[in-house]
Amino acid sequence: MALELTTDQVRTIARLRRRWPRAEFRIHRRTGAVIIEVREDGRTLSLTRFDAAGHIENERRLAWAA
Repeated sequence: MALELTTDQVRTIARLRRRWPRAEFRIHRRTGAVIIEVREDGRTLSLTRFDAAGHIENERRLAWAA
């Protein structure tokens, strides 16, 4: 099933790219949704979930491991 992003979802990705310009973005497909994982230097920095209805689950920043 193809998932088309809304304008707000695309803006969210652009904002994440501005925040972490050198980071790698991984897309994880789920039934009716995608999860955007932002990684840099082997660490996950942020997770954001987009669903097929156009909703954006708030970005979750992850604390650095001690």
